[in-house]
Amino acid sequence: MEKPEPLVFQQSFQGLIRALRDRLDDGCADRLREVGLDARGSLAVAYPLEVWVGALKVAAATLAPESPLDEAAAVVGRRFVEGYSSTLIGNALLGTVRLLGPQRMLARMTRNLRTGTNYLETHMEQLGPTRYALTCRPVVVAGFYVGLFLAGLEASGAPHPSVQIVRREGEEAVYDIAWG
Repeated sequence: MEKPEPLVFQQSFQGLIRALRDRLDDGCADRLREVGLDARGSLAVAYPLEVWVGALKVAAATLAPESPLDEAAAVVGRRFVEGYSSTLIGNALLGTVRLLGPQRMLARMTRNLRTGTNYLETHMEQLGPTRYALTCRPVVVAGFYVGLFLAGLEASGAPHPSVQIVRREGEEAVYDIAWG
């Protein structure tokens, strides 16, 4: 069976646009339009992965222009959770995350990520009581998920969360996730 085209859904782009907040000026809107996203018009139901990656890079360059891509993308990831939580689906998801707590939130990671895409897959391995190795694929901008996971852990009530990329091979990234 042929794999479907990787798509990123409208609510992910709504979260990204909201993450930009006051930084979404005419120049930023023009750069987003160049990669296929009209941030000031009506959003499509879904976009190809390439549009997401392009928009993510524009957002990273806008929010943290002096930082390397992965560090800047982590800033976007953290702000994305704030913006995504103001969407209908994001608000419901963040409400669930608060109730679940960090361990159960991580156990549902593929389902959580699939609210915004049709392609992301995860595998989690517990390394200790509050430490996990989380493998995600396909990942194009690994730093985005550092910020996303940190903000998710904070929303779940995890004390002193930490997320680090420990390995990258092709489109796969492994994250060390811990708290406590």
